[in-house]
Amino acid sequence: MQNNLIGFFQEQESLPYFFDHFNNKEKLRQLFLSLSSSLIKEYYIFSKYEQKTLCKYTFKEIFEYKINSLKAISYIKPFIKKDSFIFCLHSTLIINNYINKEMKKQIYASSKLLPMAKVIATCFINNKLQLFFDKNLLFHEYVLNKIRKMHKNSKVVDNGDSICIFKQDAVPLKIYTSWKKIDPKNLKIEDDINTAINSIKQSEFKQVYLVYPKLENFNRHIQIKVDELEDKSYEIKVVPYSLRSIIRNIQG
Repeated sequence: MQNNLIGFFQEQESLPYFFDHFNNKEKLRQLFLSLSSSLIKEYYIFSKYEQKTLCKYTFKEIFEYKINSLKAISYIKPFIKKDSFIFCLHSTLIINNYINKEMKKQIYASSKLLPMAKVIATCFINNKLQLFFDKNLLFHEYVLNKIRKMHKNSKVVDNGDSICIFKQDAVPLKIYTSWKKIDPKNLKIEDDINTAINSIKQSEFKQVYLVYPKLENFNRHIQIKVDELEDKSYEIKVVPYSLRSIIRNIQG
Protein backbone atom coordinates (compact mmCIF):
# COMPACT_ATOMS: atom_id res chain seq x y z
CA MET A 1 0.00 0.00 0.00
CA GLN A 2 2.86 2.38 0.83
CA ASN A 3 4.07 2.24 -2.79
CA ASN A 4 0.67 3.47 -3.92
CA LEU A 5 0.89 6.70 -1.92
CA ILE A 6 2.01 10.01 -3.38
CA GLY A 7 2.67 13.00 -1.16
CA PHE A 8 4.91 14.15 1.64
CA PHE A 9 5.64 14.05 5.35
CA GLN A 10 7.55 17.16 6.38
CA GLU A 11 10.71 17.17 4.20
CA GLN A 12 10.25 13.58 3.01
CA GLU A 13 8.57 13.21 -0.37
CA SER A 14 6.94 10.14 -1.85
CA LEU A 15 6.84 10.45 -5.63
CA PRO A 16 5.96 7.90 -8.32
CA TYR A 17 8.56 6.43 -10.63
CA PHE A 18 9.63 8.50 -13.64
CA PHE A 19 7.38 7.74 -16.62
CA ASP A 20 6.56 9.10 -20.04
CA HIS A 21 7.36 12.86 -20.03
CA PHE A 22 7.38 12.98 -16.23
CA ASN A 23 11.10 12.40 -16.02
CA ASN A 24 12.13 14.61 -13.10
CA LYS A 25 10.91 15.61 -9.64
CA GLU A 26 9.63 18.99 -10.76
CA LYS A 27 7.24 17.48 -13.30
CA LEU A 28 6.09 14.86 -10.78
CA ARG A 29 5.33 17.64 -8.29
CA GLN A 30 3.34 19.43 -10.99
CA LEU A 31 1.44 16.20 -11.51
CA PHE A 32 0.62 15.88 -7.81
CA LEU A 33 -0.47 19.51 -7.44
CA SER A 34 -2.74 19.27 -10.48
CA LEU A 35 -4.31 15.90 -9.64
CA SER A 36 -4.84 16.66 -5.95
CA SER A 37 -6.28 20.12 -6.68
CA SER A 38 -8.82 18.51 -8.97
CA LEU A 39 -9.69 15.84 -6.41
CA ILE A 40 -10.32 18.11 -3.39
CA LYS A 41 -10.85 21.51 -5.00
CA GLU A 42 -13.23 22.48 -2.21
CA TYR A 43 -10.18 22.59 0.10
CA TYR A 44 -7.48 24.06 -2.11
CA ILE A 45 -6.55 24.77 -5.70
CA PHE A 46 -3.11 25.41 -7.12
CA SER A 47 -3.40 27.56 -10.22
CA LYS A 48 -1.54 26.67 -13.41
CA TYR A 49 0.93 29.44 -12.63
CA GLU A 50 1.52 28.14 -9.11
CA GLN A 51 2.02 24.60 -10.38
CA LYS A 52 4.65 25.81 -12.82
CA THR A 53 6.56 28.07 -10.44
CA LEU A 54 6.30 26.17 -7.15
CA CYS A 55 7.35 22.75 -8.44
CA LYS A 56 10.99 23.77 -7.97
CA TYR A 57 10.47 23.59 -4.20
CA THR A 58 9.67 20.75 -1.81
CA PHE A 59 6.04 19.94 -1.01
CA LYS A 60 6.56 21.24 2.53
CA GLU A 61 7.73 24.59 1.19
CA ILE A 62 4.92 24.64 -1.37
CA PHE A 63 2.17 24.15 1.20
CA GLU A 64 3.78 26.61 3.62
CA TYR A 65 3.68 29.16 0.81
CA LYS A 66 0.06 28.31 0.02
CA ILE A 67 -1.02 28.77 3.63
CA ASN A 68 0.88 32.06 4.05
CA SER A 69 -0.52 33.41 0.79
CA LEU A 70 -4.03 33.12 2.26
CA LYS A 71 -3.35 35.22 5.35
CA ALA A 72 -5.32 38.44 5.68
CA ILE A 73 -2.05 40.37 6.14
CA SER A 74 0.90 39.21 4.07
CA TYR A 75 3.60 40.42 1.73
CA ILE A 76 1.98 38.44 -1.06
CA LYS A 77 -1.47 40.02 -1.18
CA PRO A 78 -2.37 43.67 -0.42
CA PHE A 79 -4.20 44.25 2.86
CA ILE A 80 -7.46 46.19 2.83
CA LYS A 81 -8.60 47.32 6.27
CA LYS A 82 -12.20 46.51 7.17
CA ASP A 83 -14.30 47.84 10.03
CA SER A 84 -16.04 44.52 10.68
CA PHE A 85 -15.93 40.86 9.77
CA ILE A 86 -17.75 37.62 10.52
CA PHE A 87 -15.98 35.69 13.28
CA CYS A 88 -15.34 32.00 12.58
CA LEU A 89 -14.32 30.09 15.72
CA HIS A 90 -13.48 26.83 13.93
CA SER A 91 -11.18 28.54 11.44
CA THR A 92 -9.56 30.56 14.22
CA LEU A 93 -8.70 27.43 16.23
CA ILE A 94 -7.22 25.70 13.18
CA ILE A 95 -5.14 28.72 12.16
CA ASN A 96 -3.88 29.47 15.68
CA ASN A 97 -2.87 25.85 16.16
CA TYR A 98 -0.86 25.95 12.94
CA ILE A 99 0.87 29.26 13.64
CA ASN A 100 1.78 28.61 17.27
CA LYS A 101 -0.25 27.76 20.34
CA GLU A 102 2.11 29.79 22.50
CA MET A 103 2.19 32.98 20.45
CA LYS A 104 0.78 36.02 22.23
CA LYS A 105 -0.87 37.59 19.22
CA GLN A 106 -3.91 35.62 18.10
CA ILE A 107 -5.36 35.65 14.59
CA TYR A 108 -9.14 35.82 14.44
CA ALA A 109 -10.64 34.42 11.30
CA SER A 110 -13.25 36.01 9.10
CA SER A 111 -14.97 34.33 6.19
CA LYS A 112 -12.06 35.57 4.05
CA LEU A 113 -9.71 33.36 6.06
CA LEU A 114 -11.72 30.20 5.66
CA PRO A 115 -9.65 29.04 2.65
CA MET A 116 -6.51 29.29 4.81
CA ALA A 117 -8.10 27.15 7.50
CA LYS A 118 -9.19 24.58 4.92
CA VAL A 119 -5.65 24.17 3.58
CA ILE A 120 -4.28 23.80 7.11
CA ALA A 121 -6.95 21.25 8.04
CA THR A 122 -6.01 19.23 4.97
CA CYS A 123 -2.24 19.06 5.35
CA PHE A 124 -1.37 19.91 9.00
CA ILE A 125 -1.92 16.70 10.99
CA ASN A 126 -0.54 15.97 14.48
CA ASN A 127 1.37 19.27 14.26
CA LYS A 128 3.23 18.08 11.15
CA LEU A 129 2.84 19.12 7.55
CA GLN A 130 1.86 16.00 5.63
CA LEU A 131 -0.47 14.93 2.86
CA PHE A 132 -0.81 11.66 0.96
CA PHE A 133 -3.13 10.37 -1.76
CA ASP A 134 -3.50 6.93 -3.28
CA LYS A 135 -2.15 7.27 -6.82
CA ASN A 136 -4.87 4.94 -8.13
CA LEU A 137 -7.53 7.31 -6.82
CA LEU A 138 -5.79 10.32 -8.39
CA PHE A 139 -5.54 8.57 -11.75
CA HIS A 140 -9.14 7.37 -11.58
CA GLU A 141 -10.41 10.90 -10.94
CA TYR A 142 -8.27 12.30 -13.74
CA VAL A 143 -9.64 9.79 -16.26
CA LEU A 144 -13.18 10.32 -14.96
CA ASN A 145 -13.00 14.10 -15.42
CA LYS A 146 -11.60 13.72 -18.93
CA ILE A 147 -14.33 11.25 -19.88
CA ARG A 148 -17.07 13.54 -18.57
CA LYS A 149 -15.73 16.38 -20.71
CA MET A 150 -15.47 14.17 -23.80
CA HIS A 151 -18.89 12.51 -23.39
CA LYS A 152 -21.14 15.39 -22.34
CA ASN A 153 -24.09 13.91 -24.22
CA SER A 154 -23.67 10.47 -22.68
CA LYS A 155 -24.47 9.10 -19.26
CA VAL A 156 -21.22 8.65 -17.32
CA VAL A 157 -21.43 6.74 -14.03
CA ASP A 158 -18.62 6.57 -11.47
CA ASN A 159 -18.81 3.30 -9.54
CA GLY A 160 -15.66 3.92 -7.54
CA ASP A 161 -13.89 0.85 -8.88
CA SER A 162 -14.95 1.52 -12.47
CA ILE A 163 -16.42 4.08 -14.88
CA CYS A 164 -19.39 3.27 -17.09
CA ILE A 165 -20.37 5.08 -20.28
CA PHE A 166 -23.87 4.72 -21.68
CA LYS A 167 -24.43 6.11 -25.17
CA GLN A 168 -27.69 6.07 -27.05
CA ASP A 169 -27.73 3.30 -29.67
CA ALA A 170 -24.26 2.10 -28.64
CA VAL A 171 -22.83 -0.77 -26.64
CA PRO A 172 -22.21 0.34 -23.02
CA LEU A 173 -18.56 0.58 -22.04
CA LYS A 174 -16.98 -0.20 -18.67
CA ILE A 175 -13.55 1.21 -17.80
CA TYR A 176 -11.25 0.04 -15.02
CA THR A 177 -8.37 2.35 -14.14
CA SER A 178 -5.13 1.50 -12.40
CA TRP A 179 -1.80 3.28 -12.00
CA LYS A 180 0.57 0.51 -13.01
CA LYS A 181 3.70 0.41 -15.12
CA ILE A 182 2.73 -1.61 -18.18
CA ASP A 183 5.20 -3.58 -20.27
CA PRO A 184 3.41 -4.45 -23.56
CA LYS A 185 5.63 -7.52 -24.00
CA ASN A 186 4.92 -8.82 -20.50
CA LEU A 187 1.64 -7.43 -19.20
CA LYS A 188 1.40 -9.14 -15.79
CA ILE A 189 -2.17 -7.93 -15.25
CA GLU A 190 -3.92 -11.28 -14.81
CA ASP A 191 -6.07 -10.04 -11.93
CA ASP A 192 -7.27 -7.06 -13.96
CA ILE A 193 -8.07 -9.25 -16.95
CA ASN A 194 -10.03 -11.62 -14.71
CA THR A 195 -12.00 -8.65 -13.41
CA ALA A 196 -12.86 -7.73 -17.00
CA ILE A 197 -13.87 -11.33 -17.79
CA ASN A 198 -16.17 -11.52 -14.77
CA SER A 199 -17.75 -8.21 -15.72
CA ILE A 200 -18.53 -9.53 -19.20
CA LYS A 201 -19.93 -12.78 -17.82
CA GLN A 202 -22.04 -11.28 -15.06
CA SER A 203 -23.28 -7.95 -16.41
CA GLU A 204 -24.59 -6.17 -19.48
CA PHE A 205 -21.12 -4.88 -20.35
CA LYS A 206 -19.48 -6.70 -23.25
CA GLN A 207 -16.93 -3.97 -23.89
CA VAL A 208 -14.35 -3.46 -21.14
CA TYR A 209 -11.25 -1.26 -21.18
CA LEU A 210 -8.35 -1.60 -18.74
CA VAL A 211 -6.77 1.85 -18.57
CA TYR A 212 -3.24 2.64 -17.35
CA PRO A 213 -0.87 5.63 -17.59
CA LYS A 214 0.72 5.99 -20.99
CA LEU A 215 4.44 5.22 -21.31
CA GLU A 216 6.89 5.73 -24.14
CA ASN A 217 6.80 2.00 -24.92
CA PHE A 218 3.13 1.63 -24.02
CA ASN A 219 1.33 3.93 -26.42
CA ARG A 220 -1.13 1.70 -28.28
CA HIS A 221 -4.23 -0.28 -27.43
CA ILE A 222 -3.69 -3.98 -26.82
CA GLN A 223 -6.50 -6.37 -27.67
CA ILE A 224 -6.97 -9.22 -25.18
CA LYS A 225 -8.29 -12.56 -26.42
CA VAL A 226 -9.84 -14.95 -23.91
CA ASP A 227 -10.55 -18.59 -24.77
CA GLU A 228 -13.46 -18.96 -22.37
CA LEU A 229 -15.27 -16.05 -24.05
CA GLU A 230 -14.94 -17.32 -27.62
CA ASP A 231 -18.66 -17.98 -27.93
CA LYS A 232 -19.53 -14.46 -26.73
CA SER A 233 -19.44 -11.09 -28.42
CA TYR A 234 -16.95 -9.15 -26.32
CA GLU A 235 -14.03 -6.73 -26.40
CA ILE A 236 -11.28 -6.34 -23.80
CA LYS A 237 -8.62 -3.73 -24.43
CA VAL A 238 -5.58 -2.56 -22.50
CA VAL A 239 -5.52 1.19 -23.07
CA PRO A 240 -2.74 3.76 -22.47
CA TYR A 241 -4.01 7.07 -21.11
CA SER A 242 -1.85 10.17 -21.35
CA LEU A 243 -1.26 12.57 -18.46
CA ARG A 244 0.89 14.88 -20.59
CA SER A 245 -1.73 17.61 -20.81
CA ILE A 246 -0.97 18.47 -17.18
CA ILE A 247 2.55 19.67 -17.95
CA ARG A 248 1.72 20.78 -21.50
CA ASN A 249 -0.97 23.15 -20.26
CA ILE A 250 1.40 24.92 -17.87
CA GLN A 251 4.48 25.23 -20.04
CA GLY A 252 5.51 28.39 -21.81
